[in-house]
Amino acid sequence: MQSIIRLPYIKGALERYDGQFSSLIKEKYLELLEVWTDDNHLNKFSALVETAVDLDQLDNGEYMISPSYEAALGALKAEQESLEHQIHNLHKQTASDLDLPLDKGLKLDKGTQYGHVFRITKKEEPKIRKKLTTQFIVLETRKDGVKFTNTKLKKLGDQYQKIVEKYKGHQKELVSRVVQITATFSEVFILYHVLTWTALILD
Repeated sequence: MQSIIRLPYIKGALERYDGQFSSLIKEKYLELLEVWTDDNHLNKFSALVETAVDLDQLDNGEYMISPSYEAALGALKAEQESLEHQIHNLHKQTASDLDLPLDKGLKLDKGTQYGHVFRITKKEEPKIRKKLTTQFIVLETRKDGVKFTNTKLKKLGDQYQKIVEKYKGHQKELVSRVVQITATFSEVFILYHVLTWTALILD
């Protein structure tokens, strides 16, 4: 994507060049550049990137396929977000039931070992000990607090994890497809690198 953004600037620099090699530059690069940056070449690739790549995640340095790229991926993303919403609502409800402040008192953690879990500090534990032992399943007691779950959170967490795995698997298939399409634009990128070096030499 960064290459696409730079190309108009490189093209402009070459067009402004009026030195001894200007006719050669026009013949060898600018005419070719006109062809490769038309709607059937680079602009087509640009449209593919904008459609296929999740540009919000790209800002975070993550290269992900956009959920809007394909209906099945979008449906999985919607299901994932719905489960996240349900988990957060359960977090609020549980904090209310335990009479603990949300986040400060009752935290919602997500890790590789247990998935989604509730966590309280060891200081808070005596206040809810009775409910903790009768209504919840204690998973771990450590210095940073007590981790626990209940049947509702476990069920939602398991569903969430399954959807995440499905989403990742489906995204992997789409990445392969997008990479295959991208490979058809290789000549554009070879031209881009040649032009970059030419512009640097002429600068």
